[in-house]
Amino acid sequence: MVKTSLVFILLTCALFSGQLMAGHKGHEYLWVQNADHQLRHAADSDELRSVAEESAEGLREHHHWQKSRKPDTHFR
Repeated sequence: MVKTSLVFILLTCALFSGQLMAGHKGHEYLWVQNADHQLRHAADSDELRSVAEESAEGLREHHHWQKSRKPDTHFR
């Protein structure tokens, strides 16, 4: 009986610890209004990610082009 009560209390505390910690500073909930809002947000994130990847690829190519124009350095 005591063991069952202790297990129940520990389980209850473990389940609600996330709710309690979310109330402290540094933790915040992101409330999603509905599924449509979540999907639009995900689509915007994917679009921004693809633009950033394209920009990074362009900068990478430009860097390699500039590096290829420099003369080789030889250390003695």
